[in-house]
Amino acid sequence: MSEPTLLLADGGNTAPFQPLRPRMIRSAADARTAYESEVNRHAWWVALAADGLRHLVALRPRASRAGCLLVLKPVSPQRRAFVDTLFADVLAPAEPDGFLSARELVDVFRSPNAEDLFIGGDVDLADRVVILYRGNLHRIAVPFDWFKTRRGAPKPDFKDFAITDSGQTVRLGDYEAAADAILYEFDAGARRRMNQRAIREDQSFGGALRRLRLQRGVSRTAFPGIDAKTIARIERGEVETPHEATLAVIAKLLGVEPREIATY
Repeated sequence: MSEPTLLLADGGNTAPFQPLRPRMIRSAADARTAYESEVNRHAWWVALAADGLRHLVALRPRASRAGCLLVLKPVSPQRRAFVDTLFADVLAPAEPDGFLSARELVDVFRSPNAEDLFIGGDVDLADRVVILYRGNLHRIAVPFDWFKTRRGAPKPDFKDFAITDSGQTVRLGDYEAAADAILYEFDAGARRRMNQRAIREDQSFGGALRRLRLQRGVSRTAFPGIDAKTIARIERGEVETPHEATLAVIAKLLGVEPREIATY
């Protein structure tokens, strides 16, 4: 989390949030000073419970609303309508357990891949969609129809929703869906990050060749006498032992010795 964290502390345990080094908001005066400060224009405000929102009552909406407000417990529609006038975005669950535990929440915020983890969400039974909140406080909407089941496997129970495994899993009753699988389907940026991570973690010869080729900025079509399909098959591991002549051409273009390719 790179933005300042402002903690509306009333009604909850502040200890789990200390790693974020938050500024405590314990009065209307604290809230007014923080809200009017340009330093906090894009800050993340976190209300541990609805009680903490009382400190915001005296605020006057800015011409450009403040950053994001995260309310960890359900709020009334009236209070939600009020805070919507103050903040550019408000995440407040409809159900009491709509978010991860406080400690897991902080772990996600501190994670280098926070945007690829979920911190909570809501289920819209009327419109048949699950709204998921990501670690960067952005939302993603997933239609019920996406949560498909295999024969004999548990069916999703959309009335029993939770985020588990420190943000890595969406649970719907006994049915589970991985955050990676959801983001891969619905977010092109996440899909690119996952593909790049898979390339980095692939320890095969093909994986090393792909990393080296991309590092050098060389396309698969650039190797003289070797078609792009052959390079692709080697990188996918479909060719266990490329011919020496093929390796020599690849190594020469990439500026290494053939035996060095596997070290990348």
